[in-house]
Amino acid sequence: MTHRLSLAPGWLAWSLLTAVSGGLYALIARGSSQFEYSQPFADRPIPCMLGLLAAAFVVYLLAAWLAARRTPTRGQLGLIAAAGLLYRLILLPTHPIQEVDIYRYLWDGIVVCQGVNPFRFPPQLARDTRLDDASDPQLVRLLQVRDADPQIQTLLTRIHYAELPSVYPPVSQAVFAAAAWTTPARASIERRILVLKAWLLGFDLATCGLVLLLLRCTGRPPGLFILYAWCPLVLKEFANSGHLDAIAVFLTTLAMWLVVRGPSRAGQGGQAAAHRPPCRSARRGRDAILGGFVLALAVGAKLYPVCLFPLFAALVLRHVGWRWAMATSGAFLATAVLVLWPLLPTSGPAQASPAAGIAASGDPSRGLRTFLARWEMNDFLFMIAMENVKPGDLTPAGREAWFSILPQAPREALIGPLARSFDGDRWQAAFVVVRLLSLLATVAIAVWCIWRAYVAGDASMWLESAFLTLAWFWFLSPTLNPWYWTWVLPLLAWARSRAWWWLSGLVLIYYLRFWFIYQFPTAPVAGTPYVGDAFFDFIVTWFEFGPWLAWLAIQKCYLPSLPKRIRC
Repeated sequence: MTHRLSLAPGWLAWSLLTAVSGGLYALIARGSSQFEYSQPFADRPIPCMLGLLAAAFVVYLLAAWLAARRTPTRGQLGLIAAAGLLYRLILLPTHPIQEVDIYRYLWDGIVVCQGVNPFRFPPQLARDTRLDDASDPQLVRLLQVRDADPQIQTLLTRIHYAELPSVYPPVSQAVFAAAAWTTPARASIERRILVLKAWLLGFDLATCGLVLLLLRCTGRPPGLFILYAWCPLVLKEFANSGHLDAIAVFLTTLAMWLVVRGPSRAGQGGQAAAHRPPCRSARRGRDAILGGFVLALAVGAKLYPVCLFPLFAALVLRHVGWRWAMATSGAFLATAVLVLWPLLPTSGPAQASPAAGIAASGDPSRGLRTFLARWEMNDFLFMIAMENVKPGDLTPAGREAWFSILPQAPREALIGPLARSFDGDRWQAAFVVVRLLSLLATVAIAVWCIWRAYVAGDASMWLESAFLTLAWFWFLSPTLNPWYWTWVLPLLAWARSRAWWWLSGLVLIYYLRFWFIYQFPTAPVAGTPYVGDAFFDFIVTWFEFGPWLAWLAIQKCYLPSLPKRIRC
């Protein structure tokens, strides 16, 4: 009787947290109808939706704290898993909240199913070209598909940056094509979205299982898998918005599990390769090669996992030896080249649209290169550097950053000569300079992570190092889209500072940017000189990232001497 009574408070707490979270996600699902594509932007209840997500995030933090403080029983762990599945099913049929990327995914899947390279024809070309004006057989095929289905015609009008070909790598394109192939002919756009999100949900749920396996094989409390399973950011970006990152997150986590499970069985620190039983070493080596193959597939879904490969190779070298490390590297590089091959430039005549003035790309990487070379959104450290490097005359009136303090003379001295290499484009020269600086900082952090993980020889330390590599790669980049933060969330249980837990809630503030744009398109906000988008970029982002970064810096827990064992 005493034992049963001691369990009652735990079950009561978990039942209450589960019910409250479910109610909040039901409210979010109900409110998502106001984000249907045709709804007026200014009428969308963005602050209300963010309030519901904030409440869900508070419940999530309480649940994570409870799971870290008191290990859930097997039954409670089953409740956590079932609740995570339920929340995803609640959000699956909802309208994407303030997101439109999924329309590009749907079109890309249709293009691939027609046997056409999605990196060649911009959607605007397929949207605006008359069938009688087309001569390229592949373009003709796309135009015939367009004209046969009014739903596809509507879909083409909803694609943003339609003048550019797709930026999404081939493995993701294969998933888009599978979703398109399993969608009934002439299905509505809503039905197409549901089918594609169901495919992505499968990858997301598989990641939940892999996180649990990683926790068990490294001796961490299994209840910490709630950090991924219940995360509002994951639920919003995958189950609701249907972002393709679910594919790469799953493949990256699978690769890490394959390479970690061998060393974790050997105990902390491992053995010298020469003293390992040959059969065990061979088994780990085969796991490592398979992991290298899967990691390359992850790169083929989204390019970011490439930054983990040096750390990946170091772990294989540390635990299995240089021969297996070389074989793993070969498997990774060969597979990566193979899956990225469709992105390589090809020669061929351009097919232009008389109506749009848009041509088919002879370089399939054009969309991706444009994104990498010019896109900047919701950034913080990159923004601060950029506003102090680019020449002042490039700043439009009303967008002078209050933190732009570097004198103009050194800016001109640095950027002026470099601009000649970019056809006189001084903004592009400034962007490249800041991008190189951020990449150097990222490489320095990655090298430090490799060194500490290699010396420690510990699977948990390796996973923490992988977390830090991805986290700083994200934070130092010019594009801090909130769904990009999902890249690190399977590894959040290995972060030594709980300050990182808060970031998955703070990045949702990004969606407030749209509200400021809709409500203050031309009028300054709150007595500042900034209109909506500038107010968010130069004021709100400081509240989004500033306090969190200060908290992390004060803790001084990411500039320690190399620890012998990871601290929980």
